[in-house]
Amino acid sequence: MDYIIIQTMQEFMLSTRQSQVRILVFVISFIIGILPDILYGQKQEVDAVYLKNGEVYRGTLLDQAGGNMLRIQTLCFNTRLFPGDEILRIEREEVDLDLLGRHSGKSHGYYNRTELGTLIGSGSNEKNTIFSAQMVNGYKAGRRYYPGIGVGIEFYEQAVIPFFADFTYAFLNQGVTPFLRGSFGYSIPLEDPPEQWGASTKNQGGILYSAGIGTSIPTGQTSSLVISILYRFQSLKSVYTEQWNDDELRLEKQYNRIALRIGFLFD
Repeated sequence: MDYIIIQTMQEFMLSTRQSQVRILVFVISFIIGILPDILYGQKQEVDAVYLKNGEVYRGTLLDQAGGNMLRIQTLCFNTRLFPGDEILRIEREEVDLDLLGRHSGKSHGYYNRTELGTLIGSGSNEKNTIFSAQMVNGYKAGRRYYPGIGVGIEFYEQAVIPFFADFTYAFLNQGVTPFLRGSFGYSIPLEDPPEQWGASTKNQGGILYSAGIGTSIPTGQTSSLVISILYRFQSLKSVYTEQWNDDELRLEKQYNRIALRIGFLFD
């Protein structure tokens, strides 16, 4: 009987891991499938105003304003006026709006990033693949600096809610851009394991931190597809108590994982 139970559990764990691998393969295939449509969007001719100070503004020329002033509506849907003596030249250019002008989020202000992912790895615990979801809200300081506060949910042996400080640095300020990301925080358990054989376990949570890289791909005027891969550490502590003599044993599990995430940034 014991052998049958053990064999059944092993088959169940193998089936679960196979399902998780299938989900991961599906997500990766989906990303690969939609990238060509995102990266190689329809090209369009626009007006490009080159200023003598080296700046370039692209968009649609509206008309000649009074006093020898030129007016243009930029790709960010702002209207700019330029004196004629500041203009070096005006050209017509073909640009890919998906890469250059499609995303025009504010340089400063509120942003939201929502992601789904999985934590993959191996170790001396039962969870080698862990589902993870998180949301970060923050205030963007310039087009490259994204500090924020995040919350999520993850399923180890028991479910936990991570709270963390998050920071992202983007290498470019428009279009498809790689970035660096790091976070630090604490996970709070949502439940304790059921009592067994006169013993109970009280989960206490633990610290977390992560660091990695990713890519942001514009999908709209104020939205981007975000893909990242990070190293993720999670410590989860618990207290095991034998009720008949109140003996306590303090335990700690450490999870070293690779986090794969995909989501959307709205700013």
